[in-house]
Amino acid sequence: MTDNGIIRTPETNPRRWYKREIPRREMAEEKPLTTDVKRYVSNTDRDIYTVSNIPEEVIAVIFAYVSRSPKSFRENIGAVIQEEELGRDRASKFHEKWVLNYGHASVAEHAAVHVGIERVSRLFSSILELSNEYLSFTEYSQRYQKPSRGDFYIPGELDGAPALKKNYIKLNDSLYTVYSGLNEKLFEHLKKTEPAPEGTDEKAHSRALEKIAFEDARYALTLATFTNLGMTANARAIEDSLTKLLSNKYEEVRRRAEEIKDEVRFSVPTLVKYANENKYIRETREELAKIAGSLPVQSDTGRSNEGPAVNLLDWTGKGSPAPEEAAIDKMIKAILFEHSDSSYDEIDESLKGQDPASKLAILKKSLEKLGKYDNPVNALRLVQYEAEFVISEACWHQLLRHRKTDWIYKDPSASHGITIPPNVEKAGVAGMLMEAAEKSGKLYEELMNEGLSETAGYVVTNAHQRRVIGGFDLWELYHLINLRMSEGAQWDIKNVTGMLAKEIGKHHPNLVAPALKRVR
Repeated sequence: MTDNGIIRTPETNPRRWYKREIPRREMAEEKPLTTDVKRYVSNTDRDIYTVSNIPEEVIAVIFAYVSRSPKSFRENIGAVIQEEELGRDRASKFHEKWVLNYGHASVAEHAAVHVGIERVSRLFSSILELSNEYLSFTEYSQRYQKPSRGDFYIPGELDGAPALKKNYIKLNDSLYTVYSGLNEKLFEHLKKTEPAPEGTDEKAHSRALEKIAFEDARYALTLATFTNLGMTANARAIEDSLTKLLSNKYEEVRRRAEEIKDEVRFSVPTLVKYANENKYIRETREELAKIAGSLPVQSDTGRSNEGPAVNLLDWTGKGSPAPEEAAIDKMIKAILFEHSDSSYDEIDESLKGQDPASKLAILKKSLEKLGKYDNPVNALRLVQYEAEFVISEACWHQLLRHRKTDWIYKDPSASHGITIPPNVEKAGVAGMLMEAAEKSGKLYEELMNEGLSETAGYVVTNAHQRRVIGGFDLWELYHLINLRMSEGAQWDIKNVTGMLAKEIGKHHPNLVAPALKRVR
């Protein structure tokens, strides 16, 4: 049962959450804790405990009280239970005063919400996942599951163009046929060319080959294909995300954002109250699009099926005669600063005259015991990189999940070439994928020429390449290499990460080497 959106459980049923505001002075007249608090905390006699069975917005209030009260969280929970009158009105008034009026947005970080999001396009899922770095996701994976025919999004703006809508539906249906054909042919090819290793169960090996087949076949599917996501976030991150999504140019994104907002209101009504379309975001995007549209920029459709590319744009030490020494010097000063009583200037002075080899030895000492699942020292965060990637949509949907990277990305396009999986080439069916991408590209151009740019993005396939820029540090590079160049990594992102490591290694060879050593 629910009461104003509060989910009742066996633990919460015995207690009611009233709406009457209790004056602050009444909180000072609390009785000692009763055993009732045990229903809401994991223990009553230790310093660390979990809180549960209380509405999320109320939890945020209880946590926030600690900054203005000498009482513990448990005491505040106990007071709530004894009074039986905290409820949503009191939580709302607290948030109205401290979060909305005084800007104490950190209070909203204590209210977490879990959201199930189903039957949304792959285009929408990528925009959602990039809307705030503090959102957590688990997404339906086309690497492990086969989508069904007909499961794709149809943009509303096509309702005014029936002929194009017919072609849109026809394209998605025909590309699913290509997907199924590629899947079948790849599986047959793999069974012939990849025999089960000695001692491996035949059925298990067959399932592994089947996964590889539809993992590569998915490059023929469009970004309109439906996906499902599970999302967890605190209210502050959700509010920020919703503001961006409600200001997005895609109708699907705005509509789904409204739906998410409506559902989240059940848990944290006050904390997402002012998540609305942002005029600055919308109008600035429109103005900058006009400026960019007037530039004489050439399309790179001639890339055809050249595959991914990585162009390192900037790095710590760029322009200096010894860029790696400049990067090492920056990190060594930070390392010594952390582990000594000296000031930064004193450390800088003491290092003058030291040869590069001795500084490198200190850095190696900080990394020599780095294990497969260890994080490197924080000093690596001071070394920065910026790179441009030309990568498939399939690869981009993996890479964008690295939220410690600052991404600047374009809309999906059919103008930057395609990536053809190696197994597709080996199986002799590259022509099927290229023809599918060509059909997609033709409808993309037609939609763009008709002024339906929002719809055009949905017909882009997973094989089509997108241009993005990523800004990241050496610490994140270690994580990226460790995860994406491991034995079980998908071939596309593994290839791109290897290219990135190679490009950075041209300037910082001794910095990249320890990261590569962990995956060999």
